[in-house]
Amino acid sequence: MKVTFLFSGLPHYLIVLLNRLVSLHDVQVSVIVPGKRGISLGEGIKLGDKEEPYLFSVIQLEEYRAKLNKPYFKKLPVTLEELSPDILVMGWPYIINYSLDTRSRRVVRAKKISLVFREIPFMVAPKNRAIPYYREHPILNENLEVDNPVGLRFYLWAIALNRMRIRYYRQVDATMIYASHGFEIQESFGIQRENIFLTYNSPDTAKIAQIRAKLKEEGVVPNPTRILHLGRLVKWKRVDLLIEAMAQLSPRHEALELCIIGAGPEEIRLKELAKQKASGVTIKFLGSIYDPETLGREILSSSIYVLAGMGGLSINEAMAYGKAVVCSRCDGTEKDLVRDGLNGLYFQEGDARDLSSKIDSLLSSPERTLAMGEQSLSLIEQKINLDMVTRRFVECFEHLKKNQNYGT
Repeated sequence: MKVTFLFSGLPHYLIVLLNRLVSLHDVQVSVIVPGKRGISLGEGIKLGDKEEPYLFSVIQLEEYRAKLNKPYFKKLPVTLEELSPDILVMGWPYIINYSLDTRSRRVVRAKKISLVFREIPFMVAPKNRAIPYYREHPILNENLEVDNPVGLRFYLWAIALNRMRIRYYRQVDATMIYASHGFEIQESFGIQRENIFLTYNSPDTAKIAQIRAKLKEEGVVPNPTRILHLGRLVKWKRVDLLIEAMAQLSPRHEALELCIIGAGPEEIRLKELAKQKASGVTIKFLGSIYDPETLGREILSSSIYVLAGMGGLSINEAMAYGKAVVCSRCDGTEKDLVRDGLNGLYFQEGDARDLSSKIDSLLSSPERTLAMGEQSLSLIEQKINLDMVTRRFVECFEHLKKNQNYGT
């Protein structure tokens, strides 16, 4: 079975996933990526550096801003003709211009290639509900700026976006979703449940398990008053909110420590905020940590993982190290990962006081926090891990092959 993926880049977790598809499931994989850093990649996202050998082929194509100012690949029709895969997998934003690309779609039909759309989905309105949905849930960029148009343009934009999604959903043979809330959204667009595959998303949980075991043998244990943030330092991660919450906690807890792992454009501002508002808390800015064992040591040494804003995969990583999680609305994946009161707590979005209260309840009950961390690890081991994600990919591919769902 030959499968071609379109990606805006190759972070480490995708490399591991694709290698497993090749080595464990006899899937021939090719990947189309931009020749330079992908236009749609967020600032500070770390890509793989080929320390681990690729078991798949990589084709670099020139990426450019096509219709609707969205990224797309030049020479895609010719490349698909040459690769001639059985299955083509792509996500947003490439699906937008693919749906308008008659040449590529003609190749897909002629070669009887199945099309799979891989989606989170995040900030996606159900069919014919774009106007009320985006009034209540405006699209935010990483700077927490509202990207919705205003006035009459908002209505025209919402209607056009809804029609565009109707168009590209009609062209796919199956979908993969990161989170279970995607079923309702995609079914509203007419995708049959049997053609929607809940794959989740996952870091390399097998490698994390090895590192975790090694560090525990070395005697690394969690500091009960150490809070962890893991992620890029951009506005929508709301690290500022976490710093404010820590300042509120400092009078009630001694030796309180916040460990911030990550880098980004907000770093200078956040360091100044920490000096001004949280002088009673030890706040460490450790920058980006790419060495897996060093990162694992920092996570394992912490007691609670807090994601105060948007994100997702960092929750998986913290849970794989057995951490209790405090979060709010993230990217939708948190609903499958964090069970309120079982392995973590939810706080009211944007509310520093409520965030402080939730962290306080865990700091005040170390045994409960440890038990929540054990539940996090159990959920990763039993349900949402790299092996399971890989199997779900294969289930989707085998479903398409069995039903000969090619070139529809």
